[in-house]
Amino acid sequence: MKIAIFSDTFYPRVNGVANVAFKSAEALGDIGHEVRVFTVSEKSEEYFCDVGNGKFKVSTSFSLPFWGYPEERFSLPYGSVIRRIRDSRPDVIHTHTPFAVGWEAVLAAKLFGIPLIGTHHTFYDHYLKHVKLDYKWIKIPSWKYVVGYYNQCNLILSPSQSLTDELIEHGLKKPAIVIPNPVDTELFVPVPDAPKKKALKKKFGIPGPSIVYMGRVSYEKNIAQLVKAAGLLVKKIPGMKFVIIGDGPEIQNLRELVYKLGIKDSVIFLGFLRGQDLVEALQANDIFVTASKSENQPLSVIEAMAAGLPVVAVSALGIPEIVQDGVNGYLTHSDMPDELADKISGLWGDKKNMKKFSLASRSISLHYSQDKVARILEAAYKKLLIK
Repeated sequence: MKIAIFSDTFYPRVNGVANVAFKSAEALGDIGHEVRVFTVSEKSEEYFCDVGNGKFKVSTSFSLPFWGYPEERFSLPYGSVIRRIRDSRPDVIHTHTPFAVGWEAVLAAKLFGIPLIGTHHTFYDHYLKHVKLDYKWIKIPSWKYVVGYYNQCNLILSPSQSLTDELIEHGLKKPAIVIPNPVDTELFVPVPDAPKKKALKKKFGIPGPSIVYMGRVSYEKNIAQLVKAAGLLVKKIPGMKFVIIGDGPEIQNLRELVYKLGIKDSVIFLGFLRGQDLVEALQANDIFVTASKSENQPLSVIEAMAAGLPVVAVSALGIPEIVQDGVNGYLTHSDMPDELADKISGLWGDKKNMKKFSLASRSISLHYSQDKVARILEAAYKKLLIK
């Protein structure tokens, strides 16, 4: 099958949508499909030859840095890929973003009569603050815009039921199904034994017990609540460290909060990591934590689960669909750092549940393996082509 993937964000960008688009292209290529990605990037198409590793090809369009997210790119839907779609004639077009590149996908699908699948990844209204538009009166038209875009598609995919329900509630008319985000469960694996874990803790400067957050360091991730919880936690568990893996616009504010709370020796900022370094950094820790209230189905949480970490998370939006309270972790109320600290300390003190939750995390994560998700995507494409 010839598959065209459209996304306004892609590797080497660091965000959930870019990661899912990349992993989907890779997984579909792995099972024998001909995949071409259309995106915007400051990188050349030659650069992506190595990135695709023969599993997919990448075509880029002219773009500029986006003012709200300087690390992202901005373009206009001026039909730059129409000739390439006309020449390649994919069987299906799969769009991942409702912006300029996404509208190119809509145009191409309509012009050439190609089935259009759209994945809706996140609650976009939670990100309005980045473009100075975080107002209640803006959220209504923002939802109208997003739903209007996805109503152009023949089929809508979403990684969580909560987001699917929101789309329908705001006026989605087209069929929608839940398909999970893919995770490389062969890369993200549990630490093999206690000596290896001890060695990894030493490598990353973690002398004892630790909790870890991994992901974008931005205001909507609510990491300040985790820092506050860490401030309470170090009083309960001597030597406990809070490790933050990632980078983003909130990093300086968090450093200032850490200093203000007097816990600078208890918080470790590892910055941005990829590949095996990221896996080992997760393996070096004991419990994954997140206080985000804006998550749909975060890859970071599932990757941590694949690495065998139990999870303590805020019960919001799509999180309860992957973190099962009392099975592979604990769920808490939002904006309650004292409750987060209590749940973490309670779990750390219960070695039986630590082991039980760790095994459950790994088992649940396998439902999100790249191969399994690729097969689900393949079936959805084929079903659409038959109609």
